[in-house]
Amino acid sequence: MFRTWKFLFLTFLSITILAGCGKTLDERSADGIAAAKEAFQLHDKNVNDEVKGVSLYKPAGFTIEDNSDAQNIVMKKGDEMFILFINPNENRDSRLFYDLLEGEKESDRYEEVFTEEGYFGFASISEVGEDQVELIASVGGIKMTTITKNKNIEKNMASMMEIVRSIEQDS
Repeated sequence: MFRTWKFLFLTFLSITILAGCGKTLDERSADGIAAAKEAFQLHDKNVNDEVKGVSLYKPAGFTIEDNSDAQNIVMKKGDEMFILFINPNENRDSRLFYDLLEGEKESDRYEEVFTEEGYFGFASISEVGEDQVELIASVGGIKMTTITKNKNIEKNMASMMEIVRSIEQDS
């Protein structure tokens, strides 16, 4: 009997300690924004794929869906779906997607703006459900978005910014 109670107590204690060790949404969002900023500034990914005349960098593990076109490219990684919007009428310094996002300002949104050598970009994270967030990475007239689990924020945000930053745009 004593062993059973001891086992239950230790199990409960372990779960409580492990639950307290996880990162908060604020911490994960800060890490995701930092990863997007680094990808934006490095701009070191070479084009390795082409979809309907659009050359882009496709990270390992990503696949491109057959129903994609030159303005809307659907990508998958595992069970996650990513949508890449390309507005050919916007330049690399366009603020269109950012201004649209600002028009629907949410109080629980984490975002940061990046500028470099004529490029305007931003990263945005907003909570959409329990343990789920919407991620947006954008550079000029190109925007990529997905809904993902909180634990995937940093990894997905970096990949998304690498993709949007790799696509050539007019100045």
